[in-house]
Amino acid sequence: MPNRRTQPARILLVEDDKNFQQLVASELQEQDHRILTASSIAEARYQLEEADARIDLILSDLRLPDGSGETLLAESRQLRPAPAFIALTAFGSIAQAVELLKAGADNFLTKPLDFEQLHICVDRALEYRQLKLEFEATRHKSPEGDFHGMIGNSPRMRTLIYEIRKVAATREPILLLGESGTGKELAARAIHAESRVSAKDFVPVNCAAIPAELIESELFGHEKGAFTGAHQKKPGLFQAAAGGSLFLDEIGELSLELQAKLLRALQEGTIRPVGASSEMTTDARIIAATHRDLRRDVDEGRFREDLFYRLEALSVELPPLRERSTDIPMLARHLLERIGRSFNQTTGDFAPEVIHAFRAYPFPGNIRELENIIKKMLVFSEPGQNLDRTSLPPQLQQMLPTQSPEARNTPEGTSRFNVDPPFPSLEQVKQRYLRHLIQQVGGNKRKAAEQAKIGRRTLYDILDRDKDSQ
Repeated sequence: MPNRRTQPARILLVEDDKNFQQLVASELQEQDHRILTASSIAEARYQLEEADARIDLILSDLRLPDGSGETLLAESRQLRPAPAFIALTAFGSIAQAVELLKAGADNFLTKPLDFEQLHICVDRALEYRQLKLEFEATRHKSPEGDFHGMIGNSPRMRTLIYEIRKVAATREPILLLGESGTGKELAARAIHAESRVSAKDFVPVNCAAIPAELIESELFGHEKGAFTGAHQKKPGLFQAAAGGSLFLDEIGELSLELQAKLLRALQEGTIRPVGASSEMTTDARIIAATHRDLRRDVDEGRFREDLFYRLEALSVELPPLRERSTDIPMLARHLLERIGRSFNQTTGDFAPEVIHAFRAYPFPGNIRELENIIKKMLVFSEPGQNLDRTSLPPQLQQMLPTQSPEARNTPEGTSRFNVDPPFPSLEQVKQRYLRHLIQQVGGNKRKAAEQAKIGRRTLYDILDRDKDSQ
């Protein structure tokens, strides 16, 4: 048998002759393909629904107990992404082969099978499907500044994108760190999209949102009768993400017992459904995320040290929005357009002073807070209207520069302090300047002092005098 270039695939074999089904399955398994089997159209539909991870190839007999394999072919063309399809029959004709190819089949083989020809057809069908998937991904490539929905081209964003591409090339588990609202699920989806399993499923789960008594069953599945209410066997999210990526958001919320079971899944590649007597293998790639300080949780006994080091080996930290403020104009306009579409509302643009306020505000809630602010601004605006300073919530009103009438028409970023009589004192100008500078660096007074080229003691003295004068 020649060497195969095709990566192992997930193949659904639909054949009602059990002996022939077993023979073909064994032959394909020798090439490391994962084989699911069905003996009828009904069973094939069940497998397509329950297999969770998408099927790469359907190999189906045309004469089945409950109908024609052509029905299954037509239904498979509606799946996204559609699996490759090879038809099998003992009663083939050229006319039938032509009709099948017109209907979307990749190939047509007659029984008895030449297994060498079978392997060649399977390889070609899988390679052609992969080429189609890559073409679609290229055709829908994101514009400049949009990396799989992650918006921005600041130095911090370029570093983040570089790190995502690097870790995506591995099959190792990844830990995403960062404050709440920084876009960790978007980053996880970007890692999946950049990986070699991008055609498979991305399965997200928020560990903090599932009750503690249910999360083990949700993750690992359960057997029928495993507990009260378990009326039938149910696969878990590890099975749903087979061959793809399982995103465990807020992993720090898992109990120590579940952390031990997750560690075994990472180290041994096995899981045990609740109530099962044996383990099963899993090849889901784990992407975990948390806003917690896991090192402190390890020190305080709330997180397993061995699991932490297993995850932390490939960790990526997402920057808070205040550390990439140059991305805010592009990000805000992207969010405005997206929210406008969801509201079915035409949108204008942001007035320059609004962008100024956005960039000055530290956004403790990060991107999620910016999105919620824009939603509120849009709800209370007229369709197509530009959003100006009157639309801003109170906490951002404080970020607006005090402007003279002439300055209101100056270009973005050139606003100046109001010097209309009565003139502010030099002390007031210093205080106002330092408050603005502290906001720009996210509340970090040490950085503010460095940028102002003064000592921190001097900065504190000026701010203290500001408090005394109030």
